[in-house]
Amino acid sequence: MNILLIHQAFVSPNEAGGTRHYELARCLLDRDIRFTIVASDLSYLSGQRVTARAGLVTEQPIDGIRVLRAYTIPALHRSFFHRLVSYLSFMLTAVWAALRAGPADLVIGTTPPIFQAVSAWVAALLRRKPLLLEVRDLWPAFAIDMGVLKNPILIRLARGLERFLYARAAHIVVNSPAYRDDLIAKGIPPRKISLIPNGVDSAMFDPQASGAAARTQFGLGEKFAVVYAGALGQANDLGTLLRAADRLRDEPDIHFLIVGDGKERPNLEAQAAALHLPNVTFAGPQPKNAMPGILAAADACVAILQNIPMFRTTYPNKVFDYMAAARPTVLAIDGVIRQVVEAAGGGVFVPPGDDAALAEAVLALSREREQARQMGAAAREYVVQHFDRRQQAEQFAALAQQVARKHIWGWNWLYRHFGKRALDLTLTLPALIVLLPVILVVALAVRMKLGAPVLFRQQRPGLNELPFTLLKFRTMTDARDADGRILPDAARLTPLGQFLRRASLDELPTLLNVLRGEMSLVGPRPLLMRYLDRYTPEQARRHEVKPGVTGWAQINGRNTLSWEEKFALDVWYVDHLSLWLDLKIIFLTILKVLRREGINHPGQATMEEFIGSH
Repeated sequence: MNILLIHQAFVSPNEAGGTRHYELARCLLDRDIRFTIVASDLSYLSGQRVTARAGLVTEQPIDGIRVLRAYTIPALHRSFFHRLVSYLSFMLTAVWAALRAGPADLVIGTTPPIFQAVSAWVAALLRRKPLLLEVRDLWPAFAIDMGVLKNPILIRLARGLERFLYARAAHIVVNSPAYRDDLIAKGIPPRKISLIPNGVDSAMFDPQASGAAARTQFGLGEKFAVVYAGALGQANDLGTLLRAADRLRDEPDIHFLIVGDGKERPNLEAQAAALHLPNVTFAGPQPKNAMPGILAAADACVAILQNIPMFRTTYPNKVFDYMAAARPTVLAIDGVIRQVVEAAGGGVFVPPGDDAALAEAVLALSREREQARQMGAAAREYVVQHFDRRQQAEQFAALAQQVARKHIWGWNWLYRHFGKRALDLTLTLPALIVLLPVILVVALAVRMKLGAPVLFRQQRPGLNELPFTLLKFRTMTDARDADGRILPDAARLTPLGQFLRRASLDELPTLLNVLRGEMSLVGPRPLLMRYLDRYTPEQARRHEVKPGVTGWAQINGRNTLSWEEKFALDVWYVDHLSLWLDLKIIFLTILKVLRREGINHPGQATMEEFIGSH
């Protein structure tokens, strides 16, 4: 299997930064899964070129992984505008690189920055392959919470782009459970989202290593070394760490080592110089393959982010590295990562932004070194069991193969994504014009016999289980018993309503749902919202296409079928959708309507309620 990944900030072990995708790709070589990665030719941390340019796209093989470095305008760390220009330049060159990348069965886009996910969507479309979208941060929510994105027009456009990509991805994978919850709250169906969390290649780290070479290199001696390793950006709140170091300046046995690079590094170094901090060393960026030795030199490690609600949803890479190195974490991040550290017994939580609490936690660990070592050992044991990269690679391989098999390009793919809507409009517009007199007559009859409102409106689940308002002509009264309880359907169904149902005239307003794009002429019938939690995973697949005015189940028994039979037919239709099948269903539906077949379930005025399959 060949996978094409577009990731502007891809990092190899010889560079500084997170190596999630490198580690996954290396693990999957044993499964005969080959990665081609389109990446920027700039380091995301430093903004410097990582390879000599050889044209618009430079090929760079790394340990069996084919990396295509696409030219990017070097303006990452100047201003928001310049960063945007850099992102957009990569978005364009990444598409060019993706089109010359060789065979691919699946295209993966990763976000943020979201523009590279646009490149992946374009590449998937042009290459006629499914798109697996990986959400590593909730963009633009993070940018909005941090105040980086303020313009209401830009926010609206960003949220629209986010929805666009979610809708067009064949599947979405997230690296934090909180991201999954957020996407579900946005209306993405749970079955479209998989969780493969951030983690670590625990084999990289030796929990017994002393880090003697790093201690010598950075002049740590026998001091209690507190290491921060990661990006030095606005989000990382390292000013709080420097203030905590200032509080501990009179503790000669405690020293802070800050490893990394980023836009805020010059400001942080200037702040440390202004405070005359004797207990802080900036080590600069270090390649990932140097991190095991550096973390081995640590007695404790710090993970810190700004006190922003959205940051409670994240699983930072650095925390899993700290845990794999068997070092306790002083965690100034609340939320899901706090749950991990506390479940492991692998560190100490302090409130984000509280430099006094951070200093106090570091001082306490320095005075209880054996307790700190025990925390580190517990962290290592927990991360090996729950967050090891090898286990995650197996999950990723299974997911990638499933998505690739399920979305095979062909004429039916073209029809599903483009032709079906064209057919709906081509048939619906003339039908509405021809049937307008009938619609008016039925509306008048309903108004005279049942009163207002003429239309029955109810929320139903549509494509990907997103709700829409279904329109039909009313066929039942609102009659209630003496206690105010609504009467059964059979008691409320009027003679006019029975006629409208037998003739399927009550369905005419659903043509407006088709015109609005909420439904299709052919598809599984839209049922009740309360049924969503009652479907089996296989039955829930009926929502992978738009609901229909008619469908495969309707011409194969309609309401005379059991629920299980109906759903099996619906899923069969999802898997075999084609132009010829839709035309066949429309033709046979007309015959069924003329013959008035399958209107009611045996012994019922309407279909009995679905209570779930057993």
